[in-house]
Amino acid sequence: MSSRQRVAGLAGLLAILALAPVDAGNVIYRCTAADGTVTLQNAEACPAGQRQQVIEVDVAPPLPAFVPAQPPPGLRVLPVTAVVPPADTTTPPDPIATAEPEPPPPLYQCTRWDNERYLTEDAVPATRCRPLNTTGIGGLSTMGAGQACEQVEDRCAVVPEDNLCRAWKSRVDEAEFRFKVTPAQSPAARARQEEYAALAATYAASTCVRG
Repeated sequence: MSSRQRVAGLAGLLAILALAPVDAGNVIYRCTAADGTVTLQNAEACPAGQRQQVIEVDVAPPLPAFVPAQPPPGLRVLPVTAVVPPADTTTPPDPIATAEPEPPPPLYQCTRWDNERYLTEDAVPATRCRPLNTTGIGGLSTMGAGQACEQVEDRCAVVPEDNLCRAWKSRVDEAEFRFKVTPAQSPAARARQEEYAALAATYAASTCVRG
């Protein structure tokens, strides 16, 4: 057989192999276009007019199915049961509800220099500035008159015990009113809210409410 015949036979064999069916999942097609562009694909063969090279990819065989080891004959295997402790359904005691109520703290009924009255928990009377009349030019208080005041203490007396709960209720109501009428954007709003909350909690835990 001549060399030309052997080359022709080899070319025919390659053509037959190229047309033989292969597993698409294990094959990569290397396609070369007329301009030399090379693309790789595994979904389908190269388009007509392109040189195709078939590359088979070896896929590892699947692992054997797992089979658990069998216990020796005569050995009894007991099932494993998870032990779950019972849920704690008890309700923790309320410290406020269980604590013995006590009488409310003392309150003081105070009167300012202008006869305005108020309740307070502070035993020390507040000091305020009472304006004094001044005389200006020509004896008139409106012409060049200065401003002067006199420091005076409020007059305070402790609220009697038999009236203490009623006074505390009035004190809480007054603090609530002051808090609610204060605009939310006011700098004093937060302080008045905290004052009302503290007074209300003290009153609610006392013998005035729980006695």
